[in-house]
Amino acid sequence: MTTGQTIRRIRKSIGMTQAELGALLHLTQPAVSQLEHDGPAVCDVRVLRRVAKALQVPLAVLVVESDEEADVQRRQFFRAGAVGVGAAVLHGRQPPSNAAASARVNVGRTDVDRIVHSVNQIHQLQLVAGGDRLCEVAANEARYVEHLLDHGSYTDKVGNALTGAAAEMMTAAGWVHYDAGQWKEARRYYADAAQAATICGDGVAAAHAWINACLLSYREGSRPWEGVQLAEAAQLAARRAGGPKLRALAAIREAEAYSVIGDRSATVAAINRAHRAYESTRGRDPAYLDHLPEAQLSGLTGLAFMRLGDYPEAAVYLRTAIAGTAQYPREQAAWQIRLAQNFVKAGAIADSCGALIDNFDCIGTVASTRLRTALTDIAEELRRYVSMAEVREFFGLWAER
Repeated sequence: MTTGQTIRRIRKSIGMTQAELGALLHLTQPAVSQLEHDGPAVCDVRVLRRVAKALQVPLAVLVVESDEEADVQRRQFFRAGAVGVGAAVLHGRQPPSNAAASARVNVGRTDVDRIVHSVNQIHQLQLVAGGDRLCEVAANEARYVEHLLDHGSYTDKVGNALTGAAAEMMTAAGWVHYDAGQWKEARRYYADAAQAATICGDGVAAAHAWINACLLSYREGSRPWEGVQLAEAAQLAARRAGGPKLRALAAIREAEAYSVIGDRSATVAAINRAHRAYESTRGRDPAYLDHLPEAQLSGLTGLAFMRLGDYPEAAVYLRTAIAGTAQYPREQAAWQIRLAQNFVKAGAIADSCGALIDNFDCIGTVASTRLRTALTDIAEELRRYVSMAEVREFFGLWAER
């Protein structure tokens, strides 16, 4: 008997419906049905602990001899062994010994607030330094939070807040891994974030995870319609619980997905919706979105127009993004690279080289595999024009780098 079959059998034996179990778990009835059919959630010990509590049975009863159960045990062991490293990096605490890691930890609201602060730190550092330098820090922090969830002792209220904070930490970890070009790891973190947000009913955290997963879908280029669907789901969640910046970010990601598809009408409609949302005052955004200036919204708008082939319009928005992100070196370098890319696509080779040459000190040292890949792609395009003086000057800097 699989884990899902075991859950279904116990639920039916006590006369509980799927909807009733879902209410106790903060899940929908379809989500409980997926759980009972051995969906991905049966591999998450946090979910199994909540199920065991709702059904009033020991967790060991749900742990059956199957591949899924073995995976749960492996993940639990790994998290216990890795505890505390992220805390030592970002909070100045020393990681506990293996013996201490296996002990129950009392978790309070202060611990949750500290995690939220770490999430904000990671987002801020990524804008300044780039994701390559933050992957290990973010991964360790994510493991630390998972350990608190799996081995901590906390009230239901604190547990709910802790799960929401864990979702945001997973999304932050996914974002820096995406920036570092580690897309498989990013997708895994986003899936874990969405699951945790669903468990605790945190619409803001769920929207944030779906927004980033949307980005990954259409950047991979093979699933732009999946990106549209994820952006729509994020906007629905954001309308219910989020503030103007979260709603704007969800809408502009939808615009980018439509631009990959090539639907100009849908792209422009989503862009207009994003800018209207940004100007709204309804709702409250989480602190990590304080770093989302209007300039960044302009940059993302420029990318959408660039994919549509409207290079003059894209250049206007990308220049606005560059001018408005001077306080974030990595972010400004990103828009400078995208402006150069836009010029290349428009056939304005001299302008592309000028954008790169004038800002090469910043562009050439950006710690983002994603952006370095874009820069390398531009360089490959420019090799076709080596007879131009501007191109030769650029490659002189490129060689020195």
